[in-house]
Amino acid sequence: KMNVVNLALSALLASSSMLIVSSTVVRSCNLAEKPEPTGPYQAYSGDTKVAHTHIVFEDITPADEVESILNTLKERNTKASFFMHTDKIDDETKPLLQRMVDEGHTIGSKGQSSNPQVNFLYANNTYIEQQITGADSDFKEAIGFVPSLYAPSFGALDSRGQKILNKNGKTTVMWSAGANGWWFLDNKEPLATAVAGIRYTLPEAGGIILLPTNAEIVDEYLSQVWPYWKFVDFDTCTGSSGKAAKAAKAFGKSSKSESKSKKGGADAKAEKVST
Repeated sequence: KMNVVNLALSALLASSSMLIVSSTVVRSCNLAEKPEPTGPYQAYSGDTKVAHTHIVFEDITPADEVESILNTLKERNTKASFFMHTDKIDDETKPLLQRMVDEGHTIGSKGQSSNPQVNFLYANNTYIEQQITGADSDFKEAIGFVPSLYAPSFGALDSRGQKILNKNGKTTVMWSAGANGWWFLDNKEPLATAVAGIRYTLPEAGGIILLPTNAEIVDEYLSQVWPYWKFVDFDTCTGSSGKAAKAAKAFGKSSKSESKSKKGGADAKAEKVST
């Protein structure tokens, strides 16, 4: 098992007017660099597709839906962050976490309880602390990895909750766009309407967009030609110097080594029995 991942705060505080940070709260991506147009005004084209956007999800169930989303992300070489409540980590979803890490995605916490979800605005300090530290223990037991990223349920946060997250070494990630996908799903809106509705929450400057855990919407969203945005991983979005990717590789390597060690032990035991 590897040590607790520590995404350096100094890296997350990269200078940018779009990386809106209060203490350790990340609300958007850094502004991307774009060459000056050759003429007075250059209409958008493939060359203008540079605004950094990072996709986040806030559920890992149903497992088959997440599996399909991972397939789509892999096909399109797109990296995302998956935040989850640890009461949803079980034998069915645990392999998905390993796959996320193996394929370069980022894992984050949403606390322990998904039913009911805990709104930090209304919970007392003890209950908030239990959600954070309890989830850390669950992650460590389940996968030997404690994420330093945290996304509060409902995007609900005040200075009191943030101080507790800071005390526990968390970098809080808040989406800056999306978050309305559930409405389109609940109201059985057409796919084109859902994708358009989600799309128009994202400014041309980019940002962190929350997509629903719905494979059809994700596939259609990424299938369309977006002239403004380049979908990037968390490190590129925030300018955190590849730390999330390195953590992912370390976790993957650690898990494989542990698996190999277990296999070696089982083989040795079998050999001893046979002799």
